[in-house]
Amino acid sequence: MLPRYQVNSASSSPVQPWLFQVQPYSEESFGHFLGRFRRANHLSSAHLSAMLKQRPYVVSYWETPSRRRQPDASALQHLSQLTGVTVECLKSMRSPPGTKLHLLTRLCSCCYSESPHHRWSWQVAERSHCEIHQHRLLEVCPDCRSTLQLPSYWQTGTCDSPTGRLGQRCHLPFQEMSVAQKPQKS
Repeated sequence: MLPRYQVNSASSSPVQPWLFQVQPYSEESFGHFLGRFRRANHLSSAHLSAMLKQRPYVVSYWETPSRRRQPDASALQHLSQLTGVTVECLKSMRSPPGTKLHLLTRLCSCCYSESPHHRWSWQVAERSHCEIHQHRLLEVCPDCRSTLQLPSYWQTGTCDSPTGRLGQRCHLPFQEMSVAQKPQKS
């Protein structure tokens, strides 16, 4: 077993740790951005929590919109330093305080086809349809009927739910789910 070494961030070592930077998308949800940043740097949510000097579960709570957990000002500042994204931009990825959120993850397949990322506006409880395409927001995969995963786990842009057939996964691409979206009735 290899010995563990603690990195002292206050040391005067000329060697500084580096992280891959991930550029945020317009209106990207906070959880989706954190998931992309973690995958780019091969970090678990517990590891990123430790880097931010938080309890091990904190980042996973931030990635779950229904938990309504938000980073405080010092955590946002530290996250900004790690990601290279301004505090203002990180704040814009979160839903405004007091906004009621839909508990299940939702998706507009048409929007996702145009730009592959989860938008925080899809989680607003009062919105059942995409404001751009006027289609009903999806909560379940139209193929396997499983609820959509948290956006922080959207690595391949497909449904990753087990279908029950010998442990196989569904893998229906989000872009192909648009056939199941119904336009809003006028």
